[in-house]
Amino acid sequence: MQQKLNPPAAGLVLEIGSGDNPHPRSDVLVDRFLGSDNRERGGDLVVDRPFVVADAHHLPFRDGVFSYAICSHILEHMDDPQQFARELVRVSAAGYIQSPSEIAERLFHWSFHRWYVNLEGETLVLHPKEPQEPFGELFDYLYEYNPAYYYFQRSMPDLFWVEREWHGELRVEVRTESPLPLRDPQALRALAMPRLGIPDLIKLFVAALAGRLFRSETRARLRTLFRRSYV
Repeated sequence: MQQKLNPPAAGLVLEIGSGDNPHPRSDVLVDRFLGSDNRERGGDLVVDRPFVVADAHHLPFRDGVFSYAICSHILEHMDDPQQFARELVRVSAAGYIQSPSEIAERLFHWSFHRWYVNLEGETLVLHPKEPQEPFGELFDYLYEYNPAYYYFQRSMPDLFWVEREWHGELRVEVRTESPLPLRDPQALRALAMPRLGIPDLIKLFVAALAGRLFRSETRARLRTLFRRSYV
C-alpha cells in the first residue's frame, strides 16, 4: 500500500525497525536485532547508513534530536506500547506509525505479534492478541496464490492497515477488549463494504471462473488497475 507519511525536507529522520527496506528519507536506523529475520522482513537487514542497535522502549538519543520518526509494523510487537510512544515523542517532533489492523490480524497468521491495533479518531487503541486465530493460515494462502483476493485486499487499505501521522502528541491507549463491534454482524458487514466498483468486481470474478487469473498477463492487468484506482 502507499504509505501516507510526510517527512520534512530538512532535519534528521529516525526509522525504527527498518528491516530490509529502509525509507529513502531516513537518516538513522534503529533495530533491536541484527541478522536475518524472515518471519516478517522480506530479506536480510539493510545497513546502508548510520545504524544503532537499541531497544525502542529506551532510545539512546537526546530529547528532540529528530524532526520525524518512521515506525512501520513495529507497534504491534512492543512489550509496553505506551512507553514506546513516550520515547517517540521525547526524541522526535513528529512521526508516522503503520500497523496491521485488528481485522488483518484476525484473518492472517502472525503469531509473533502481541497486540491488535485500532485507530479511534487520533488515538491508537491496542488490546492483547488472542493465542490463536480461527482462520489459521487460510488468508495467507489466498493472498499469496489467489490474485482476486490479493486485489480485493489491496483495494481496501483502510480496512487492513492502521496509519497515524502525529505532530507533537501521540496518543496510545491499552485496553482489555476490542473497540470493534465483533459480535454485531451488521456492523462488521458495514466495515467490509467493497471499495471496488461493481464492473471491476464482475470482471475479476468472470476471469476467475474462466481460469485466467493465474496467468501473468492477468496479474499485470490487476496491478495496473490497482495503481490507476488506488495509488
